[in-house]
Amino acid sequence: MDILIPEKRVRKFIVSLFKSYAGIFFISEPFFGFLLFLITLLNPNMAFSGFLCVTSAYLFARFLGLKDTFLGLDFYIYNPLLVGLSIGYLFKLSLLTFIFIFSLGILTFLLTYVLSSIFSYYFKLPVLSIPFVIGSFIVYLASVRYSNLFVTSLYPHYPLINFDLPVFLKGFFSSLGTILFSPSVFAGLFMFIALIFYSRILAFLSILGYSSAIFITGLMTGSFLDAFNYILIAMAVGGVFLIPSPKSYLFAILSSIIAVPVVESTKVFWQQFGIPVFAFPFNTVTLLVVYTLGLISWEYTTKFYKGTPEKTLDYYLTYLKRFPFYRRELSLPFSGEWTVWQSFDGEWTHKGPWRYAIDFVITDEKGNTFKGDGKFLTDYYAFGKPVLSPVRGRVVKATDGVKDNYPGEADRENNFGNHVVIYDERGFYVLVAHLKENSLRVKAGDWVEKGSVIGLCGNSGYSPQPHIHIHVQLLPEVGSPTVPFSFAPFIRNGKEFVDNGVPSKNERVKPVFPDKSLKKRLNLLIDMVMQYEVIQNGEKIGNVEFFVKMAPDGTFYLTDGSAKLYFAVFNETFYFLNFDGSKSSYLKYLFLTGSKIPLFFEKGLFWKDYLPLELLETGFVKALLRFLASFKHDFYEVKATYGCSGNSTVSGKVEYPNGFIATSMEIDSDFGFKEIKIEFKRKKILLRRIKNEKTFIDSNGNNSSFLTPGIS
Repeated sequence: MDILIPEKRVRKFIVSLFKSYAGIFFISEPFFGFLLFLITLLNPNMAFSGFLCVTSAYLFARFLGLKDTFLGLDFYIYNPLLVGLSIGYLFKLSLLTFIFIFSLGILTFLLTYVLSSIFSYYFKLPVLSIPFVIGSFIVYLASVRYSNLFVTSLYPHYPLINFDLPVFLKGFFSSLGTILFSPSVFAGLFMFIALIFYSRILAFLSILGYSSAIFITGLMTGSFLDAFNYILIAMAVGGVFLIPSPKSYLFAILSSIIAVPVVESTKVFWQQFGIPVFAFPFNTVTLLVVYTLGLISWEYTTKFYKGTPEKTLDYYLTYLKRFPFYRRELSLPFSGEWTVWQSFDGEWTHKGPWRYAIDFVITDEKGNTFKGDGKFLTDYYAFGKPVLSPVRGRVVKATDGVKDNYPGEADRENNFGNHVVIYDERGFYVLVAHLKENSLRVKAGDWVEKGSVIGLCGNSGYSPQPHIHIHVQLLPEVGSPTVPFSFAPFIRNGKEFVDNGVPSKNERVKPVFPDKSLKKRLNLLIDMVMQYEVIQNGEKIGNVEFFVKMAPDGTFYLTDGSAKLYFAVFNETFYFLNFDGSKSSYLKYLFLTGSKIPLFFEKGLFWKDYLPLELLETGFVKALLRFLASFKHDFYEVKATYGCSGNSTVSGKVEYPNGFIATSMEIDSDFGFKEIKIEFKRKKILLRRIKNEKTFIDSNGNNSSFLTPGIS
């Protein structure tokens, strides 16, 4: 087991502490948290109280054996931190307040641990700062009974730096500072500048939330102060729990407005006990909005928050373009090349509730579906061809014996003619129709594997010429409404590899059968090591090693110690999924040169992909593009086109808003990648594999020979 030496423990704790400051503003950067920590030092008494409260919570977590849990999630730390700041804001440090702080730190950790489990398990919601709200209520209520605290520990607050600004700006900056118990214009201005540097979207939302809510409050009361709840609500709803977009910004405005009566009513109720409202309205409104949108499965709900709204948006847009279909993938129900006669929302029969369906025919080089004059069924190229199961599952219905129509005629009484309905255990039914009379090879109750023959293509039912009809439905009854689906993978129009998609009318498609040798070489196993020499502009500048590791959630990644590059194999395709870590890591060049690699090579094959902006743009350009993309999601694209330039070589071109790069990757004959080349902005980078045995790192950190197990 890895035992951290004390210095590393302290460093890890401090980094987690600063991340918790940043986490209050939904940002995961430790340096941003450090800047916020500096703001709290305007009141050293308060800052030190926050640190003591976090320390007591951490020590108690260590005592329970939950050290890693405590340090791993921001809300475990920022809730005790906020409670400590609230105590320090009220009382100066003394023996009495030290006892108070120490006990409240432990209590807040217990509240966080229990409530986060309840919220996550029953509601699929974050705990936010509810433990802080409860803990602070306890502080203020209990302090009324502690007369010695009021005698010895009340103190005049340190004077805070303020500026003479218009009322609106003064109210905004003071409200922003109040989030860290530093209600001054200087503190708020400093925090806003730091916020702009790390997240333009959150800075924009802070203004949006304050402006929209304070407009209503100003009309009602004439006050432009004490509005930090609205700022937090707008940031959480508009940029964190929803994908940044015009709709999320509208939700931020509406959420801030509906929070106005919540804030004012809470003030009236709690002021009877002499208690501030703290972040109670923020938690209430945010969780209500997020839970409601989750119940209706709103499409722009954030699934994976990446540390800032900008990174989340970039990840979302890239993922959406790379994997637009991910729930109901089917295999093509035939071998060889067929042509799409009618696709989704077809011009003839694929309408209304039955619009998600596709028809396939076979055409010759002239686009004809038959030879001769087409008077006989046997003239049609598709007639009598094997029809394959597009999924593995259980046959729930199989109809045979319906006569095939003469060409040009259709059976209106038996719409689907001879057909098979298969239940896929992923939760849907697949219907394959218009099969040849008495050609079915399966019956109800049979189990079928993907690719097994279920019948022959015919012309039964409402079908004027032999073709295969396929659609997906959620109910077993024939005639049920159809739902979207896709095919994965296939070759389109002879040369384009499509890992997952819906072909359009008149496109020619054929299924892909993976190369077992290529699949084996790209089957990267845990603790494999790839060693490279790095050559820049013809000059060697060093070596680098990439190790294969597995994350706790079962995903796999390559790492060089400074970054992680996650990968996976599905849809008969090798993918690099996500890059996380230092932008100077050479791992990003792997992503750029081979973000998507089909497990099937043939001369002239090409394919397309979309990459995250994070890999290429930096500084002001990246910040501006990301911010503008929140208003128009297709504002920018990082588009890659790759192709086979040999039996083991992938060449590509990556186009991004500020230019393009040329890439090349050679797959090793053993495993992994032999060479990675990239050329951009007068820079040429080459990673050349150092030939060595397959190795893995054993439990003692030593290199050992690696024997590749068989691949099923």
